Amino acid sequence: MKRKKPEEISGSLSSRTNTKENFNYLEEMQRYFEESIGTHAEKMAAFVKFVPRQRLTDFLSLYEIFRNVLNVQGSVVDCGVYLGRTLMTYAQLSAILEPMNYQRKIIGFETFKGFLRLDKEDDKGTHDQKKTGGFRAESYDDLVRCIRLFDSNRFLNHIPKVVLVKGDIEKTAPQYLEGNPHTVVSLLSLDLSLYAPTKAALKAFLPRMPKGAVITFGEMNCSDFCGEVTAVLEEVGLRNLRIQRNPFDTVASYTVLE
Repeated sequence: MKRKKPEEISGSLSSRTNTKENFNYLEEMQRYFEESIGTHAEKMAAFVKFVPRQRLTDFLSLYEIFRNVLNVQGSVVDCGVYLGRTLMTYAQLSAILEPMNYQRKIIGFETFKGFLRLDKEDDKGTHDQKKTGGFRAESYDDLVRCIRLFDSNRFLNHIPKVVLVKGDIEKTAPQYLEGNPHTVVSLLSLDLSLYAPTKAALKAFLPRMPKGAVITFGEMNCSDFCGEVTAVLEEVGLRNLRIQRNPFDTVASYTVLE
């Protein structure tokens, strides 16, 4: 088998914090998944055999965060969908933990073209994907299919649960709210990495978040991308937030609005 470059294995991983052994492990795990016994359905049932502990950590962290908003009215807004991991995790958790809550939408915002531009506030970030077109994922059609299959396996599936909003969030967030003025946000997931889109998301959705609602941060205190912190400083102020983290998760953090 031809050896893959690190970015061909996982374009989302930073070479700053991952070693050659990390990428080798992913390549071996990919080969193991392809060659392991069992049908695809059986492999999915035994998914813990194939999922790296870091990805299980991500899932457990999202579960703990989602539990905070089970009793908070409002929808989940996922900013920076990429391949849909966070979007569909929240969708599945809502379907499992509150199957009759048809009001809770899971709304995903994504350009599906990668980063549209970088500002001076993003200059000092160190991630390999810090560039125009970074994290490009033409995943819209794939996610539409995923959502259709998800809908076929949940209660109240005649009422849409997951919504995809395509385009520049600086434009699409105000447009979405104009068309859906009833929207209340219980959970705002910020994984946009860059300054301008993060600032736009906060400006649009923060006024619609009640006390007890949660904001999650993908790059807080992380040198890979600097724009997120700058946007939070300008729109909210760190002194106004209690930034928390799950003790088993290094990167992701969150705040509960008080």
